[in-house]
Amino acid sequence: MIATRQQGDVEMDLPQGFTPEELGRRRAASRRLAWILGLAALAIYLLGFIYYRP
Repeated sequence: MIATRQQGDVEMDLPQGFTPEELGRRRAASRRLAWILGLAALAIYLLGFIYYRP
């Protein structure tokens, strides 16, 4: 059986003390951190090919 979602706006329960603006800033910071970590992992991976020694 396939579950269907209701159409319309769904209000999320906001943690107490976090305004929508604060959550937006936190999400943006999380995206930046994810990009930085992803690029660092890619750089390490590529350096492994450059400095490969059998």
